[in-house]
Amino acid sequence: MIDLRAALEDVPVSGLSAVRVRVPFRRPFATATGMWLHREAWILFVAGPDGRIGAGEAVLEPDATEVEETLLARLIREAADRARSGEVPDVEELELLGTPGRAFRAALDAARFDLLPRGGWAAAGAGEAVEPSGPGRAGATPGVPVNGTISFGGPAAGAEAALQAIEAGFTTLKLKAGAERETLDLVARVRAIRTAVGPDVRLRLDVNGAWDLPTAEDRLRAVARFGIEYVEQPLPADDSDGAAELRRRVDVPIAADEAAASLVAVRRLLAAGAADLLVVKPARVGGPIAVAEIAEAAAAHDVPVVVSTLFETGIGIAAALMAAAQLRHVPGAQFPAPLAHGLATAGLLEHDLLEEPLVVEAGRMHPPGGAGAGRLGISVSRRAVARFAAEFVEATP
Repeated sequence: MIDLRAALEDVPVSGLSAVRVRVPFRRPFATATGMWLHREAWILFVAGPDGRIGAGEAVLEPDATEVEETLLARLIREAADRARSGEVPDVEELELLGTPGRAFRAALDAARFDLLPRGGWAAAGAGEAVEPSGPGRAGATPGVPVNGTISFGGPAAGAEAALQAIEAGFTTLKLKAGAERETLDLVARVRAIRTAVGPDVRLRLDVNGAWDLPTAEDRLRAVARFGIEYVEQPLPADDSDGAAELRRRVDVPIAADEAAASLVAVRRLLAAGAADLLVVKPARVGGPIAVAEIAEAAAAHDVPVVVSTLFETGIGIAAALMAAAQLRHVPGAQFPAPLAHGLATAGLLEHDLLEEPLVVEAGRMHPPGGAGAGRLGISVSRRAVARFAAEFVEATP
């Protein structure tokens, strides 16, 4: 991905502004770590010398500390001031800042990618797999496969939600898990969903690190008969030894999610044999280049990569979609048929901040395109951004 990095770093920046938004979820969204009511994010607008504006999104984990939130806000303000003279923080500088630095890098790289002219960068072909539909382009490309997400609920509610997702065209479903009191509760829910959707739909679990090793072993043994594609982060993110042991004890493949926080963290996971698969979130690891670097390291261990979101708005999801599309160009990757990515989450929010939503058809996603869309294939709704704005940072020439 050296060519892409060089292409992005060559994009001149003549100004940078940002808006902190607070977008409510349509309904409270439960995970094993708590209930989500809204999503806070920083939307970056990067000005090129030709007057065009590229957009990116910086978000932190739901359990981010006040220190991390403060560091990200300070970094954005300082970057806006530096952009007056065409300067922006480089990769090495941002990596020293840890999580906030990677969040900013993800947004900045997405915005600079958005400013690239179509056809102006073809080294990795990231855009070709997700070319916008736009006028006259319906059905022109297959897009990227994505999974549907089933939130917590009883067996009947889970089965109904799963059927609705199948009717919408999804062929892979991710079930949020980890909050069940007993193993039998999880078994009842998974059984009901598998019975409802039949044997051909792929089912995966997302536990968000809620189990300990004995609980994970017990529950995964109990649901393995229902054909689980994999389980995301069954153990806490810092328990790579436990994850490696769990892989030896159960037949359900183990995916690292929260543990795959950076390229350095991923290399440790791979060396420890702690994952059959990586769930990589561009907003967490530093954007599309970081995703490609992680995928290249994983390919050396024959470990597939699935790209997912941190419940960003459509701006961040569009960047993640581009990162997912470029995986087939990663050197050394010899993975089987592509797995569905965890990108179809914008509908959970009250608004995706786009003029036209990302298109999901037959379980595949692509950007809408249209007049005025940048390389990411989206157009930001300035009206929606203003509606949900909580803070403005403005510093242009």
